[in-house]
Amino acid sequence: MSHYHDKNDISTFVESGSTRPVSASSLDSSIRPQFPESHLYDDEKPSPDVSVHSLPRDTWFEKFIYYSSKVDSLGVELRGIQRIPLDERKKADTKAFIDISLFWICACGGLTSMQGMMLGPLAFGLSLKDSLVSGLLGVFLGSGVAAYGATFGPRSGLRQLVGARIFAGWWPTKVFALLSIIGGLGWSIVNCVVGGQVLGSVSDGKVPLEVGITIVTVVSFFTAVFGVRAVMWFEKVFAIPLNVVFLLLYVCSHSYYDVHAKSQGTHLTIAGNWLSNFAACFGITNTWMPLAADYYAQYSPSVKNWKIVTVTWLSIFIPSAFVGVLGTLLSTGVNTNTEWAAIHDKWGNGGLITAGFAKWKGGGKFLVVLLFISIICNNILNTYSFALSIQTWGRAVMRVPRWFWSFICCCIYFGCSMGGRYKLSEYLNNFLPMIGYWAHIFFLLILLEQILFRRKKLPVEPGHEDENDPYYRWYLWDSPERLPHGIAAFCSFLLGATGAVLGMSQVYFQGPIAKHVGAYGADLGLEAITFFVCISYPIFRYLEAKRWPERFA
Repeated sequence: MSHYHDKNDISTFVESGSTRPVSASSLDSSIRPQFPESHLYDDEKPSPDVSVHSLPRDTWFEKFIYYSSKVDSLGVELRGIQRIPLDERKKADTKAFIDISLFWICACGGLTSMQGMMLGPLAFGLSLKDSLVSGLLGVFLGSGVAAYGATFGPRSGLRQLVGARIFAGWWPTKVFALLSIIGGLGWSIVNCVVGGQVLGSVSDGKVPLEVGITIVTVVSFFTAVFGVRAVMWFEKVFAIPLNVVFLLLYVCSHSYYDVHAKSQGTHLTIAGNWLSNFAACFGITNTWMPLAADYYAQYSPSVKNWKIVTVTWLSIFIPSAFVGVLGTLLSTGVNTNTEWAAIHDKWGNGGLITAGFAKWKGGGKFLVVLLFISIICNNILNTYSFALSIQTWGRAVMRVPRWFWSFICCCIYFGCSMGGRYKLSEYLNNFLPMIGYWAHIFFLLILLEQILFRRKKLPVEPGHEDENDPYYRWYLWDSPERLPHGIAAFCSFLLGATGAVLGMSQVYFQGPIAKHVGAYGADLGLEAITFFVCISYPIFRYLEAKRWPERFA
């Protein structure tokens, strides 16, 4: 039997290295844990003779909660997916938007974004012009998708996937969360391996891949575990310096670019490769959609949506395009420079960065090490959001502190990175479009729900007169008995996935639609998804709302 049923049992915390009791209410509300169905951290008047040390700890979970409170005393953010109350949110003023811009500039303007746009010349045999046009268009539209998702953070006070429960239901959202987890882990594997490649190439092989993978993993964990404020601080500090280094790489490597190479194949083959490169680059930025609102939930709902969309769209697109164009230019040199081709074969895309700075010798190597930090900046976000996604699986999972799930995340992608460290290019080419598929389905569901079914204000329920958004009942996020069944969202998701299979063109599979375009097919998964979801969801959602009107949240 648990000893933690009475809310008066525990009201004090013990500071690390001290026996002086500290009231739970004195802790910063943004880092205090908010576990449901548990009164462990309720703001009650502290009892002078009760401390967390004096309570019996009979079960493994009670011991775990005890040590979690010790971690909390270090300032670790233990808040999970719980809704952030209005009185705890910050005003989105000019400084806040500057912080947001720097956050995205650092997160998107790194080696991870650069690699996606290297695929045009390296994997699809496209010219510089065709690679840039298809790649930049994909990055631009994908940035808009992520920017739209960000608007739901201030409106709801919820993380992106948790807010999706309002229209997708309790159980289908768990599937979305699983896909988000898989996507985040995939990007983290890419980040870790590229980090190893960069350090290995800059040290002439003296630093093994394993060291770079370990550094990326460890730094990502210790930054992400301290919460969104630590994450945003880390991103802001390195935003401008890293982009200056990328600018210097433009200058140092310009003589190696091959701007005259032509796209390979017939006109139909080139068109197919163009579409495939577009899909891959769309996946670079649209994959921020399932977690974009996570970093805006802390802001007041009074902020205008157009401001969030504009700032977020530009802050994701500009740095992604800035480093993406550089990646495309560097990759053109592989086809004409035998030395670069050998470096790429040995060290992958990370080796091209070192080769680009080769003229500056020791100074160039120092700058490469600085660029290594950009990989960590991107990876921190994956590590932070992984824990939020997994907590979407249910109340039992929510009782486990977020920092523990971040630790599990690091263990998983660390092991996978070690095992797949020599096959990064294959991973990247196969994985990026797959992530883009699911994120695109998620975006279409949210967009159609907003446009078609959220045009009328909902009746105000007693006790919720102070809610800021009359079109959604966000306060029902943790009430599965009142949420929609999610049949419409799940069925449309399955049809969208069917469209992805029919239109996809990957190394391991070509859909029946894709294989008819050129010698290598064309990735038409995004287009097929759009057709299937836009046709099915309005019908299914209308029928669901008509059958269960009491569950329209």
